[in-house]
Amino acid sequence: MSVSIRLSRMGSNKNAFFRIVVLPTRSRRDGSALETLGYYRPDANPKQAVIDLSKAKQWLKKGAIVSSTVMRLLKMAEKSNTQGDGEVKVVFPSDKTKKAHKERLAAKKKG
Repeated sequence: MSVSIRLSRMGSNKNAFFRIVVLPTRSRRDGSALETLGYYRPDANPKQAVIDLSKAKQWLKKGAIVSSTVMRLLKMAEKSNTQGDGEVKVVFPSDKTKKAHKERLAAKKKG
């Protein structure tokens, strides 16, 4: 049985959040999950995700297929991880923060 790590939609209309789950590949998007690895809240300001990296690595070793969105979240979690394996909280930078960072980089290049 092949499994995939992907997002499962939760919440109400226009107020969605997602669980990061392990599902059999052929199951529905919101089908029953084998395991829940964390969650992703794109509507929060700033966006945030909580992922259990140790569980995710176990499933990857077993050959789980990862969706592109979850792969991006896992990479962000590994970058922000400082304590080793375990549950990691990822806070995405807001648009203002990104803009300020770009301005600082441009100022460094000029002078």
